[in-house]
Amino acid sequence: MRPVYDAVLFDLDGTLTESHPGILHCVRLSLEEMGFTPPAEEIMRRFIGPPLWYSYTNFCGLTPEQADEAVERYRAHYRKTGYLECAVYPGILPLLQDLQAAGAKVAVATAKPHSMAAAVCGHLGISPFVDFLIGNREDEKGIGKRWLVEAACRGVGVPPGRAVMIGDTRYDCEGALQAGAAFLGAGYGYGSEEELRQAGGERIAPTPQALRPYLFSA
Repeated sequence: MRPVYDAVLFDLDGTLTESHPGILHCVRLSLEEMGFTPPAEEIMRRFIGPPLWYSYTNFCGLTPEQADEAVERYRAHYRKTGYLECAVYPGILPLLQDLQAAGAKVAVATAKPHSMAAAVCGHLGISPFVDFLIGNREDEKGIGKRWLVEAACRGVGVPPGRAVMIGDTRYDCEGALQAGAAFLGAGYGYGSEEELRQAGGERIAPTPQALRPYLFSA
């Protein structure tokens, strides 16, 4: 097999890992500790993808100061046990191994803080198959997916035009296209197919296994 792209960049939550149990648990704890009622489940799931600070202010109506506190409370819980409440999607580890064996560079570009992303990848056995990992700022106020895609490409020494970003939300799609990289939707993740297509995503894989035809050529 030959890789179609010189570099394959992956989002983490909803693309490599099924991470909602730990994330939503810690969001609920942070809000309850501050006296707020957690929003409905469909709103809670929108926390997966964007930076936390953005989600607290936009989805829960917290003030910037309240969002700062909520992020700190979330991080305390997440660092203790939350990051362990996740799993690798079936088929992902063999895919990463095959990409590496075929000669493609593999990177993780995530809005999760770098330290937590590294901890998750180490815990789940993803790290040995990743050449470069770039995460968000530790304060979680967000630096933009385009910047993360561009940084990941620099990290593996491949220009965006020879790379593909795989992700499950519009943020991944918009960031990839703005950076000049190709995009492949992880339709099995937390974003909807409608969201991905509205953002410009034309190719969407319903399962991790379905990513393979887009990534390898005979």
